[in-house]
Amino acid sequence: MLKRIGKYQNMKTQVRLVITIVPVVLLLIIIFFMLISNAIIRLSEDRLALESKNGAQNIAAWTEKTISELDIYKTIIEQLSDLGDDEVLAFMETSADTHPAYPYGLYLGDDTGVYLDASGWVPGEDFVVTERNWYVEGLEHEEFTFGEPYTDAMTGNVCMSVTTKLDYAPAERVLAADVYMDYASRLVDEVVSGDIEEAFFVTAGSRVIVVDSNTDMVGRCLKEEGGPEIYGSINRILDEGKLGQNIIEVKNETYYINVNEIENTDWYFVTCISEGEMLKNFRKLELVMLVVALIASLILVVAISQIVREISEIRNRAETDFLTKLLNRNGFKETVLQAVRERPGQGVLLMLDMDNFKLINDNLGHPVGDIVLRQFAVLLEEYYNRNRDIVARLGGDEFAVFVGRTITREEVRKMLEKFILLVHENFDKDYSEYELSISIGASFVEEGTYETLYQRADKALYKAKGQGKNSYYIWEKEESEKEQP
Repeated sequence: MLKRIGKYQNMKTQVRLVITIVPVVLLLIIIFFMLISNAIIRLSEDRLALESKNGAQNIAAWTEKTISELDIYKTIIEQLSDLGDDEVLAFMETSADTHPAYPYGLYLGDDTGVYLDASGWVPGEDFVVTERNWYVEGLEHEEFTFGEPYTDAMTGNVCMSVTTKLDYAPAERVLAADVYMDYASRLVDEVVSGDIEEAFFVTAGSRVIVVDSNTDMVGRCLKEEGGPEIYGSINRILDEGKLGQNIIEVKNETYYINVNEIENTDWYFVTCISEGEMLKNFRKLELVMLVVALIASLILVVAISQIVREISEIRNRAETDFLTKLLNRNGFKETVLQAVRERPGQGVLLMLDMDNFKLINDNLGHPVGDIVLRQFAVLLEEYYNRNRDIVARLGGDEFAVFVGRTITREEVRKMLEKFILLVHENFDKDYSEYELSISIGASFVEEGTYETLYQRADKALYKAKGQGKNSYYIWEKEESEKEQP
């Protein structure tokens, strides 16, 4: 019975451990993953903002340097204009093959039909200076300004005309240079070499994409229908003037968009990364981490279960009678209290005392007496062997049983009468001359403490002995009422 109770309690404890620890571990794993994911997202946002800011600053510095160089040419050309176009062209030719941003050098034209080109290119007869976009753009400003991007017919590369109106009284003269976006392309490639998915430069007015990490989009308009949905969403962000960090949803994916204005130009630098890309590497580890965490929780459960078993064994030894291996007095009390809490008002407590046992010790010796006690303990466990029956040795030849289920008084009588006969069947043959028998006191669970229940069963035992031993006595309810003051 004791082993059964111990196993039952251990099983309950282990089930409680699994029910408690596994959800807690899973919750901690989920919280851990959420915290790590949020941290990665925050770091990725910060990196996106930093890369975008650096990219915008670098391209701004590049455009400023380019315009500063061109301003020097402008100043000198305006001074040489009085000497004639041949002197101007000779100076302009020094700009060709000199600067990587505008390798073909400078060119100029005016409304009188004059066209000078440092690269040596000679236009056809149908070439009309005043109809060229660069000329029209140049008339609008007194300083070098980047115009609209276009694809160079000779090289196939995207470039932009940087133009300015010259101070030249005889005619309306415009100075220009075709600036190629190789530096901006390298800058974009560097930005997307990490985790950033998309980076591009786009004009603020026409929304033409100047440089894009997705080369198929170069030269296309951001407003263009039929393009990738993400570009349409970015165009709406620009329409609303939302600079800096933006978060949008596109096809159930979260994207982080960063928009920066470029000084000295009419451009935006746009960078983009999806949340999926941010967490890509983390997702690869997530399953491994989950498996490791579950294994760790399993190890934890096993370890704690082992500790619980060891504690249970220590407790069992502390609550076990060393001779019979039944519960001792303390163990019996704790187990009965637990049973009563689980099933209030159910059960009956039996106090059993072996009649004439002292004669066994006095005549046959204590070793034989110990054998008798162990035999009686086995008999008790075999007879009271239901799940809710609790058997104990309280000390000496005194035993106790708690029948923890609903049982009638008549059933108790039959149970006790049968057990008394069973004792004689087991001991009369070997110990008949000592007239071993059993006296039993019984008390049903009523309102009150364990001590009250125990005292009533103990009093019933004494009444059974007073009846001449080899009998039982069931404490009556009326006797309980007489006890009350």
